[in-house]
Amino acid sequence: MRLPWVRRGWLKTSRRSSKRYQVRRWHLKKFFDNPPQHLKKRIASIDAEAINYLLGRKA
Repeated sequence: MRLPWVRRGWLKTSRRSSKRYQVRRWHLKKFFDNPPQHLKKRIASIDAEAINYLLGRKA
């Protein structure tokens, strides 16, 4: 099942199998760097360490 953000085209994925999708790191970075206006507060509430981990950044 794809996330609403993917269905709306805000976050790009690649199909890995019939039920699995993969989000590339650069697509995730682009999404976090420039989210849709109404999602900015939700994105800001995510722990910065979790975002850095997902993006492969060092602390």
